[in-house]
Amino acid sequence: MTRKNQQGSVLFVSLILLVAMTMIAVASAKVGTTQLRIVGNVQAVRLVESSAQLGIEETIGRIDAFSNPTQNIAVANLPAGINVAVSDRRCLGAAPAPGFSAVMNIAPEDTMWEVDAAATDALTGATATVTQGVRVRMLSGSCI
Repeated sequence: MTRKNQQGSVLFVSLILLVAMTMIAVASAKVGTTQLRIVGNVQAVRLVESSAQLGIEETIGRIDAFSNPTQNIAVANLPAGINVAVSDRRCLGAAPAPGFSAVMNIAPEDTMWEVDAAATDALTGATATVTQGVRVRMLSGSCI
């Protein structure tokens, strides 16, 4: 092969390698951006889930939340942009508490309640609903 036939082949091969390396770099950047978005979405969902659980814990920690199941429960110390709504508590049933006489007028019952809390993040649009059951010992006839 003569030198004249080889002119430009190095340039052609270099351009092909440069295009291939550019495509690999662009693909890597897109994968990194996609993974970053996925992680951000998971974090947003975990934040609203934990906020909804905070609403459940706030409700369980207050006995008046079960003696007045339609009472509005305010959840404090939430991150900015997070809104939590605790629904009315539902009494699922009651059973006489063990160890007490059934003839006493004030015999306690073990009541079973269901508590729902829904959280939303105004910034990301993430939502989560948490439902939890709880047993509360209350006076007889408290299960409404």
